Order: sequence, then C-alpha cells, then structure tokens
Amino acid sequence: MSDSRNRADAFSFLLGAAASTAEGPQIIAVDRVAVLAGQPRRHFDEAALAALSASIQSQGLLQPILVRPAQNGYELIAGERRLRAARLAGLTEIPATVRVVEDQDVNLLAALENLQRQDLNPLDEVEATLAILARAMGVGEGEVVALLHAQRRTPDAEVVEQLDALFQQLGRGSWRSFAANKTGVLRSPPDLLELMRSGQLEYTRAAALSKVKDDQQRQALTQRALVEQLSVREIAAAVKGTVKSQQRYQHVKSLIDEKRIASLAADERLRVDQLLAELETLLKGPSSTKGCS
Repeated sequence: MSDSRNRADAFSFLLGAAASTAEGPQIIAVDRVAVLAGQPRRHFDEAALAALSASIQSQGLLQPILVRPAQNGYELIAGERRLRAARLAGLTEIPATVRVVEDQDVNLLAALENLQRQDLNPLDEVEATLAILARAMGVGEGEVVALLHAQRRTPDAEVVEQLDALFQQLGRGSWRSFAANKTGVLRSPPDLLELMRSGQLEYTRAAALSKVKDDQQRQALTQRALVEQLSVREIAAAVKGTVKSQQRYQHVKSLIDEKRIASLAADERLRVDQLLAELETLLKGPSSTKGCS
C-alpha cells in the first residue's frame, strides 16, 4: 500500500468521529469562510501560491477544503493554501467538505490534513505527527517525544503495538525512525524554531545555523543569512569560522594558568604580561577608559 493511500486511510479513520453534514463536497461562498487562528501552516510561498492560483484558474480546484459550520458561515479546518489561491484566482465559490467538528478535534484534523502535503518541511511534519500521536495516545503533545524514547529503551508490548498501528496508518515510516531521526529538529534553538514556523527560514539553513552554540553569534549570523540570503554552503563556511574562533578562545583560556606562566623564562613572562594588558584594554573598550581619564 502506498504512503498516500495510508495517509488517506488514517485521515478517514480519524475523521470518523466528525459527522459530515452532506454527502460529498458542497459548493460554498469563498467570502463565508473564516480562517481560524493557529492553523498548522503558518507561511505560504508567494511563487507557489501564484502557481496554484494559475492552475485553479485553468483547471478549477481539484481538492476541496475542509470546514465546519459557524455562526456566520464556515470556519476553515484544513486547506488554507487552497483557499488563498482560490481567492487570488478570483473565485467566488469553492468546493468544501463540511463537517461538524468539536473544538478539541480541530487541531487534530488540521494536523492530519497537513501531513498529506507534498511540500511538508521537517518541522511541520514533526509537529503535525506529534499532535496526532498525542490525541491517539491520550497524552500531552509535550510528552510524546519522551514516550517514544522511553519505548525505544524499554518497550511495552501494548504501547509498541499501538504505535506500530498508528504509523502504519499515517504512512510516515516507523515510529522508531521518527523518534531517532526526526524529532531532533525540536532541539533547535527557540529563535530558529520561530523563524522556521513563520516561514522566514528553511530547515536546511536553520540546521546549519544551529551548529553555532553561542546565542549572540548565532543570532548575528542568522540576521546576516536572512538579509544577504546566504545559501546553506555559505552559512556552513561562516559557521566553520565561528566555531574555530570559539575553539581557539576556549583553548587559549585553558592555557592561561599561573603555574604554566610561572614556568616560563623571564622574558616570556614579561611578554605574556604585555599581551594580557593589551587584551584587557581591548576587551574593556573605549567606553570603559573614558571614565578613567
């Protein structure tokens, strides 16, 4: 069975609790659809959106959006990219699957639909999968990763069977591979996670930037990467220089030891004192010397 078929089966399976208001998609007015806050997709590539809009103009919208009834029309659950492209194409009506969905199920269904995207990035995939697993396993989203790693270390037959079945339905490979190879993206620094979620930074560039452990240096390099549109290779070269600088600092710091300096010849000790004095003046900067005049 193909991955797309598995994902469709999982989508249908978990949609079972949400009652459809009619047989098949309905045609509804575009201006009656409101986008809920907190949709899984947070950024849309303008070029891709324009391409989809052009496709909709020539062929129509092939896949309906998913909505639920609301007081003044409908609330969008999944398909915001299609909705935006339809509006861009000038459509006044759009095909939609209308379902009665409780508030607690909205994020689950949105995550499921998100997993069916072809352009899913690693962070979106992980967060959508965790949302689904949390609901299915009856735990909080923040507890899922720990649960997966615990099962890798000390498997519980019943839990493992449930995880195997869920991942088979989702068509996302094995849960063991997911835990070992994909959840690590969540360990990215918070500033990089936010940029990835907002669509300002791709995962590949964020992964290269995350190798800089010093917050200030990483943030400065990140800003440069955004302004200058640095490629992954260019970021990697800059990171290499930054890491070497950090390593040199740590190495020199470890060498500044009283016993080591005392063991040097007199002229060498004098030279060390001169260099330390120069370093002290340099690190204090002009602002600190002004007050001493």
